[in-house]
Amino acid sequence: MMKVHELKLDRFYFDDVKSGLKTFEIRKNDRDFQAGDLLSLSRFKDGKYLKTGNGLYANKENGLKVVPLNEADTILMTVTYITDYEQKEGYVVMGIEPYAQGTVND
Repeated sequence: MMKVHELKLDRFYFDDVKSGLKTFEIRKNDRDFQAGDLLSLSRFKDGKYLKTGNGLYANKENGLKVVPLNEADTILMTVTYITDYEQKEGYVVMGIEPYAQGTVND
């Protein structure tokens, strides 16, 4: 059965996952991650959730503002592959890709 895992993700890694540059996550497997699970990754830095600001002058340096979790920049990723090969005890590497709901053909 698929689970949704809500996780914090440092803003540096968040940007790389969102852009498609980073296609994996290494995590302590304290949640019994499985292929097919969803990762809800929220932008986080120094104990605070962040949201990208809007406007003409918004950029990486001054465009982020502190917000509650429910307003933070969040991306939903599907776990496509999982392994603990050559990892520290209790850790896994997960292959991830953007979540895309399937379409139903009539």
